[in-house]
Amino acid sequence: MGLKAINKQLIVFIIGVCSGILLANLVKSELLSGTEFLGDNALLQARYAVIDSSSLFLSLLWQRLGEATLFILLSTTFLGLAAVWFYTCRYGFSMGLLLVALFSEHGIKGIFLLAVGLLPQALIYVPTWVFLFALGERTCRRLYYMNGNEGLGGLKRIGMRLSAQAGLLLFVLAVGCWLEAYVNPWLLRLVLKLF
Repeated sequence: MGLKAINKQLIVFIIGVCSGILLANLVKSELLSGTEFLGDNALLQARYAVIDSSSLFLSLLWQRLGEATLFILLSTTFLGLAAVWFYTCRYGFSMGLLLVALFSEHGIKGIFLLAVGLLPQALIYVPTWVFLFALGERTCRRLYYMNGNEGLGGLKRIGMRLSAQAGLLLFVLAVGCWLEAYVNPWLLRLVLKLF
């Protein structure tokens, strides 16, 4: 995976974050009005909520691995490059929206809450998605945008390499799901005592 690919991903992610921040600021009143999603009552309920970590783990596993599998499949089509940029921008956009919403509601403590809400699973998710995006981009470019004539043997090698790398990355995502289901709720409960 080249540094150039990571730099492009970072630029697209930052564009997504800026777009999310801009949109959230334009529609801030509509975003936060009439909702208790991020209010004090919601945080109080979250502090005392009983979480079934095994059910949460299965739900996260289904969601995260399903999304990653869809991305891997898309990367083997001519839409692979578009999928890389869409996913990267979408994650940035979501981050921008969350930053504005939490900061508007809770100030600096809201940013701190967001950081804790992403830990420790983000330490797994972020590098794994970066590698997935680079793998998807490389696969799509090799299959469709370079010479495209790999031959049957070349396609088989690409398929085996893609399967092995994707399988490893999906396993690492599953580890992130475990951290999100079993470790993150405990951390959040500790931090929510400050709110």
